[in-house]
Amino acid sequence: MKVLFVSLGCDKNTVDSEKVLKRFLTKYNCDIAVNDRDADIVIINTCSFIHDAKKESINYIKHYNRLKKEGLIKKLLVLGCLVTENSITHEYDSILNDVDVSLSLENYLSDLDKLTSRTKDFLSFSSSIKICDGCDKYCSYCIIPYLKGHFKSNTPENILSEAKKLAQNGVKELVVVGQDILHYGSDFKCNNQKNKNANKPIVSLINEISKIEGIEWIRLLYCYPEEINDEVINLIKDNSKVLPYIDMPIQHASDKILKLMNRRTTKTSIKSTITKLRDLIPNICIRTTLIVGFPGETSEDFNELLEFVKEIEFDKLGVFTYSREKLSKSYSFPYQVDDKVKNERKRIILEAQKKIAVKKNKEKIGYVYNSIVEGRDTSKVDTYIVRPYFNARDIDDKVFVKSKELLVSGTFVNVEIKTVAGYDLIGELV
Repeated sequence: MKVLFVSLGCDKNTVDSEKVLKRFLTKYNCDIAVNDRDADIVIINTCSFIHDAKKESINYIKHYNRLKKEGLIKKLLVLGCLVTENSITHEYDSILNDVDVSLSLENYLSDLDKLTSRTKDFLSFSSSIKICDGCDKYCSYCIIPYLKGHFKSNTPENILSEAKKLAQNGVKELVVVGQDILHYGSDFKCNNQKNKNANKPIVSLINEISKIEGIEWIRLLYCYPEEINDEVINLIKDNSKVLPYIDMPIQHASDKILKLMNRRTTKTSIKSTITKLRDLIPNICIRTTLIVGFPGETSEDFNELLEFVKEIEFDKLGVFTYSREKLSKSYSFPYQVDDKVKNERKRIILEAQKKIAVKKNKEKIGYVYNSIVEGRDTSKVDTYIVRPYFNARDIDDKVFVKSKELLVSGTFVNVEIKTVAGYDLIGELV
């Protein structure tokens, strides 16, 4: 029997998928299928965070349901967020009707944190490790607490064991992920986090991970701005394995909208945190995400956000149009914004950010960066894609270099930036 595993959504889902696949292959003594035609069983780990993610999950389910009806695959299993949401709303009963088994997080994925082994078939030199799941912040636009439950930290023992196994399998860049990684350990009974500047368990954990032989880069993703204190900043500044890169989703800059979103920050506090990060870590790369078109967002609110983006000049920036989700508190908010307005506001923000990105790329010309080799650029002869610290895997831009000699994926090279190609950069090996 051969299994095809389809993993949708974020890096957190990818980690779950690798563990589920490892468990499935071991339990049923199956092999991995290369494609649809080769598969007897298909497993889909779904995402339903926003409308577009749900649409993608549903399309995959429909596709494999058709193959099942045609006799091209024998069984279809679906798990993950869409199934969990359906157990609450019953919105997708008709879609899941022909699925052999639908597995919710509660009855299948709840103990995955205890598993420290993952299938080696999809591991590369860069891999994510999930240190926590769920959320207790209840931002009004977000359905994560309803899908994933309360915030829960994995134990340091489990995480370190998993990280060591990843390193033994050739992982050199470890991407630390979770819904809110800087909140890690706040749910431990022995921990008291009433003082914002108290010792953070995340700092001790990252310092322990950095001692693991083979791990050379540690990247921190999804750091809420209100959780960034001096100890976190010093961790990035002083630990040579922790990359000066932080993904800090702020969502907005209007205090009115931030309050409606039930965020725990203000424009002033966000700006103060960014200023401190840049003062103490001059080369830090700050990535953020924004939501435009939130219910009640006026032209004035949007212009305030736009001016903030121009003033701060984020190194990396992503924009989502507000997605109205039935499980979220904001679903019933008045003054919903028209889709055309949302899309236009997104376009304006991205246009402003493009100018900032080109400017920041030009500032990198002439500098040499230690970079990890991603692999060949198949569209160009003797050209490779490499990643300096300021580019995260899969989500950021690319740096291209030419080399007649073979560059092995996962090795490190020094690259001097020579020119700018829009969001991307062209470099030379040094």
